[in-house]
Amino acid sequence: MKVAEDLMVKTPVLTTGDPMTRARQVLRDDIFREIPITNARGRYVGYINITDVLKITETKSDVLIEGFVREGTTVPSDLPLIRVAEAIRENGTDTATVVDDNRNVLGSVLLSEIFPILCTREDLHGEIKDYMRRSPPVCETTDTVSRAYAQMLDRDITAFAVMKNNTLTGIISRRDILNNGRVRKSLERGGKVPVESVMVTPPVTVDLEEDIRTAAERMVEHDLSQMPVMEGETLVGMIDRHDVLKGLHVKE
Repeated sequence: MKVAEDLMVKTPVLTTGDPMTRARQVLRDDIFREIPITNARGRYVGYINITDVLKITETKSDVLIEGFVREGTTVPSDLPLIRVAEAIRENGTDTATVVDDNRNVLGSVLLSEIFPILCTREDLHGEIKDYMRRSPPVCETTDTVSRAYAQMLDRDITAFAVMKNNTLTGIISRRDILNNGRVRKSLERGGKVPVESVMVTPPVTVDLEEDIRTAAERMVEHDLSQMPVMEGETLVGMIDRHDVLKGLHVKE
């Protein structure tokens, strides 16, 4: 059975005394969504996530990380991956930080890396309708990317379902925005790029009546962190990796 150490990756580590602008530089490309934070003695104290970091402008060079640290998920290096997944699920994080007995950071296990392994387990079962989030966040094709992005930061969400004439036509995520150099420059200049020019279309979806394993397999196949849930032609919800983890039932 694989353990945390088997999928552990080296991640940047910052301290509570570092400026938030430094964290912004590390996280802005969205390779990592969370960064482990240590105190002056090098001991793990928590993490900061990309949403908090992106709210800080590059001109606020005096703002320190210590005011934004969140309680994180820590695991020992020999913890089975299924238990790592449970820890991530319980804390609602995207990362489990691997620490030694002295809380020194050894590395991190990313949900995106262990998710494909979890999809093969027989412990994963249930129906999508029991785990999805209803009333999904939506925007219109005519909305500007800058408006959608501002709402993502303000509401701490990572994607919008994009509607046109009350019909789902695409999806736009924070990753789509940050990975598009032209759009990023437009955001910095206050430009008005329409959502429809950046969104992914047609969107990959799942049906309300399908099972949770189908959703998980589709996410892995298309490298997605979340998907719209449909009932016929009607958008009824969204489901993401954390929702899928709720369908993970492990026998003691």
